[in-house]
Amino acid sequence: TAVAAVTSRIGLIGTCSTTYTEPFNLARQFASLDHISNGRAGWNIVTSWLATAADNFGARGQVGHDDRYVQGDEFMSVVKGLWDSWAEDAVLDDRASGRYARPDRIRPINFVGEYYQVAGPLNLPRTPQGRPVLVQAGSSEVGRGFAARHAEAVFTAHMEKATAQAFY
Repeated sequence: TAVAAVTSRIGLIGTCSTTYTEPFNLARQFASLDHISNGRAGWNIVTSWLATAADNFGARGQVGHDDRYVQGDEFMSVVKGLWDSWAEDAVLDDRASGRYARPDRIRPINFVGEYYQVAGPLNLPRTPQGRPVLVQAGSSEVGRGFAARHAEAVFTAHMEKATAQAFY
């Protein structure tokens, strides 16, 4: 957000895990960044794979590779639903009448799944670009399928006999 306040042409992509984050908080954080940056926010979607990451987020053991993507799909349904819970024309900002928004254009999502139960709606209006740009770097077959379903941009690095470190 500090960079967003002093720039006007730089896109801001933050990395956040679907494995160790709550969907409502993530939706609110990235929507806030999109508002602050006037529509220059993006989210690098990761499904955290390090066993030690689970210890840092209060989880009981590492989530399996394919299971992380199943949970990630549900996470994405919740986050997208929250971002879409305010219609484009929901905000009136009519200060004379004291009406900020049209309640009939804001709806709960009432999501109930295997991993998440989220009532919604999001507690801030639709962002300038509707949703932050979604980026993903899955290289496995399951990861590529996840990227195809959710991301607008995909990046990957193929490494030979290299190990990767991650902080999630």
